[in-house]
Amino acid sequence: MYRVHCLLPRADAERLSDLLSEMDPSPASAVSVEEASKISWSLDAFCTSEELAKEAAAIIEWEIPSARAAVQKLDDKDWVAVSLAGLPAVHAGPFVVAGWHELAHLEGGKIPVWIEAGPAFGTGHHGTTKGCLEALARELKRKRPRRVLDVGTGSGVLALAAVKHGASFALGTDMDRESIRIANENAKNNSAGRRLKLMHARGTGHRMIRAHGPYDIVLANILARPLVGLAPELAKMVAKGGRVILSGLLTHQEPQVRAAYSGQGLTLVSRRRLNGWSTLTYARTAH
Repeated sequence: MYRVHCLLPRADAERLSDLLSEMDPSPASAVSVEEASKISWSLDAFCTSEELAKEAAAIIEWEIPSARAAVQKLDDKDWVAVSLAGLPAVHAGPFVVAGWHELAHLEGGKIPVWIEAGPAFGTGHHGTTKGCLEALARELKRKRPRRVLDVGTGSGVLALAAVKHGASFALGTDMDRESIRIANENAKNNSAGRRLKLMHARGTGHRMIRAHGPYDIVLANILARPLVGLAPELAKMVAKGGRVILSGLLTHQEPQVRAAYSGQGLTLVSRRRLNGWSTLTYARTAH
């Protein structure tokens, strides 16, 4: 595994992250943008080979001639887990997301979600996951849902949070089989039982997804491009009076995502911005 790293102004970092994420195919398997200081943001692209890493660096420097993209070979180990090891617990509304070493000392009054560092997306530290958890907490406080759908579940953190907060049933889906394997481990660790079902699927076309619908809450923490493409499907999955919570989009991508959902019988009821990422909550009218 190789990492391509550079420091850029926020607008440039977000634009390049968007570019690398939406390329098909992309030289980068994953891209992250984080605030490094008051004036610069860190752009990191992770690539499976040196050739792809050099390609990603070339794209960055072509788009931003003043950028200096450094290519670094990472050790042959679970680099995601290593990079996340020892991270502090994440507090989002009533939820505390952390590894067992942190949860062992957790005081009462909070809802623990046990997620160990690993390659599946969703430890709670990323702005999109935390934003979704906060939005989910607001909706769970408003009304206890019977059914929840989590598209692109990753580690399963959002679906787990829903059932641990009292949702009767949650279905988490992901197009990556390894993520589903890890999410199943997390489900066992959190004693989710039959209230949580996890399955490998793309989009919402699978018969099991449709059989359990409609859903009181639909979650999709993915990327802007698939969010736009899935707008008609996700809108059909939500029950009357239900909510759709979307994230995985950079703040400058909001207009295109909002345009895709504006004609789907949904109304934007809240927006949360965190570390350059947005979380949007939509409501379907009860009539």
